[in-house]
Amino acid sequence: MTVHFHRPARPVFGVPEWLGAIGVPLLLVARFVPLARLPGWGCLLRLSTGIPCPTCGMTRSFDWFAQGRLGDSLHINPLGGLLAASVAFGFVYLLAYPLRPPRLAVELSPKASLGLRIAVVIALAVNWAYLVVHSLRVQT
Repeated sequence: MTVHFHRPARPVFGVPEWLGAIGVPLLLVARFVPLARLPGWGCLLRLSTGIPCPTCGMTRSFDWFAQGRLGDSLHINPLGGLLAASVAFGFVYLLAYPLRPPRLAVELSPKASLGLRIAVVIALAVNWAYLVVHSLRVQT
């Protein structure tokens, strides 16, 4: 695995910029549009079984992050809070696009790539387990 920073010769519209371009409008919608009050809005899995889905609380997490309630954002859905923070980071890269901000280049071996994929799946499973345990604790 090799990791290094480099400054591209020309501006590059990469993953951070896309994340900022797509995510900031989502943050703004989550912040200023009362989605929870819309008819039919809500988690169908939670409504039908009482068990939250892996993304339950994501909209509220984005909303609270946009309000500056970072701890609450992480508490309601940890991966949602981290995703909202990465969107904010991507927006900074989007604003700095003309300045050619430094890029992080990571080259993974096939074994490290597999390990990273497994770690992501485990993180999603742990986040879902957290949401289930948290919802059970709130119900009692």
